[in-house]
Amino acid sequence: MRRQLIGAWLLACVGLLVFEPAGAAQSFNQLAFNTSTTDVAVVTTAETTIIASGPATAGRQTVNVCVIGYVQFTTAASTTAVTVRIRRGAAVGGTLVGEGNAEQVKAAAGSTEAFSIMVCEDRADVATVDYNLTLQATAAGANGSALQSSILVLVR
Repeated sequence: MRRQLIGAWLLACVGLLVFEPAGAAQSFNQLAFNTSTTDVAVVTTAETTIIASGPATAGRQTVNVCVIGYVQFTTAASTTAVTVRIRRGAAVGGTLVGEGNAEQVKAAAGSTEAFSIMVCEDRADVATVDYNLTLQATAAGANGSALQSSILVLVR
């Protein structure tokens, strides 16, 4: 049930962002996306890049960018919380976009849970934009595993 709600929420957000009514402000005209079903090990409590978007063209001097990410994550023993972040670029060292807040795990450690995030920002004087979704576990006693993930970057 929780996965269905998350899926419906993500679909509604994309619908609101992409399908603006006639006469509305300029709509999103560039996008980048990536999906993966390759497992990614999240090493104990280290922040780890799960998926990167690849570049999207910034067609104007100043652009509005919205990034939506999803990941299914199997926590490790003793994990108490998970922090999902969106960062600029393709690696952990990029600038944090929005906030990175720890979310308490809702099932027993070792269970699989779904996490989603959406952030927006304005960018200026760049030819392309790209982002990555990262995970960081709190109090993990072993490695966790990101099972599947997706990222969508919308630019206007």
